[in-house]
Amino acid sequence: MTVVDKCEFCKMQVYTRKHHLIPRCKNGEKTVPTCIVCESYIHKTWTNNQLRDTFNTVETILANEGFQKFLKWRRNQPATALFKSSPGKFRDKNPYH
Repeated sequence: MTVVDKCEFCKMQVYTRKHHLIPRCKNGEKTVPTCIVCESYIHKTWTNNQLRDTFNTVETILANEGFQKFLKWRRNQPATALFKSSPGKFRDKNPYH
């Protein structure tokens, strides 16, 4: 379910969804409000294993240099802008290690 709230990552007041800090398929339960644009970037950039092992807090995601570049772009876009892409070229192709 989406509601109007502040995205935990870009801080925009937009419709949000719940982002599992550790993916549900990896037994994660804690969620934070996230806009679809930030959610899309996170899941296109890192595998579920990387999200479970390394990028499992808001702080670690925000500290990532690539995510900072994305946020710089995102904050210059209207709140209604959408971001769609295929998985990044640096994302690990083997999700089972």
